[in-house]
Amino acid sequence: MTPALVACVLLAALPAVFAYAVPVARWVARARGRAAGVFLDDRTALAVGPRVDTVLLDRWGTVTTGQLRVVAVDPVEPDHERNLRWFAGALGHAAEDPVSQAIARLSSRGKLSQVEQHGSRGISGSVDRHPVRLGRPDWLGMAARDDAGVTLGVQVDSRPIGYITVADDVRPHAHEDVARLRADGVEPVLVSEDSERNTRGLAEACGIAQWYADRPADTRGALVDERRRTGHVVAVAGPSADREADLLLTDAADSTRGIRLADLDVGRVATALALTRSAARAASRSRRTGLGVGLLGVVLAATGVLAVPLAIGWAVLGCGLVTATAVGRAAT
Repeated sequence: MTPALVACVLLAALPAVFAYAVPVARWVARARGRAAGVFLDDRTALAVGPRVDTVLLDRWGTVTTGQLRVVAVDPVEPDHERNLRWFAGALGHAAEDPVSQAIARLSSRGKLSQVEQHGSRGISGSVDRHPVRLGRPDWLGMAARDDAGVTLGVQVDSRPIGYITVADDVRPHAHEDVARLRADGVEPVLVSEDSERNTRGLAEACGIAQWYADRPADTRGALVDERRRTGHVVAVAGPSADREADLLLTDAADSTRGIRLADLDVGRVATALALTRSAARAASRSRRTGLGVGLLGVVLAATGVLAVPLAIGWAVLGCGLVTATAVGRAAT
């Protein structure tokens, strides 16, 4: 085999350094993500993330602080307040949703039995042998409320005894982070089980144009399906898994699917999606770099400009360029 032919073979194989681009870019993205509280351990997340054009933001914890607190306790009768706090708080311990957990801080657990979840309507059970229901006022046959926050009714011994309202605060940088998502080609959509008035006000405060009110978590799959049918790639940012979504962003500690976040802050959501795009751009640009170096080397070897030792050096240089480009591009 002549030196020129050896050089041609070596340099023709140089584009194989493309393989360096993807793993290096992803490694850098994962490292940057961990530092920012974004965990990109799911390989499919890095593949799907760059194509996401819509993200459904759960009302709790994304554009708000997620630090829910009881802001109003309104008994039907003034002397019912103590019972209202006790029974609602005790039953709240049996539910996992953020609103019920905030109400649970009103009292200790008490003696619970016969607990039953009723989907988005509420929860029922026995507290110290008293039948208690905690949930949407319309489910309990109570008058609707339009307070600033989420208001649940409380019924004890088949009688309404009052309302409890839970709320939290808008994140200080929510408006800027929503703008980051939109600038990156991702349309944010706010989804909430709260009233239309409250949801609209929250969306306006955060600069979100599209929003859906009165949408409990267990009814949101239809929204995802609707947008996917119109050609959108949809991510969902929320505390629980959504099987219909193309990509899930969650703060659940045991999640192995999608992107796990230290918390659901919309800024972290924007960072996560930006990292997947950065890794994809880095891999693509690095491939082009490797292809250009490889083709130039083949031309130089074929014309006799490069000897075998130089051809080998060229191949090593090409690998180095691809790796350096991948690192540099993924870090921006």
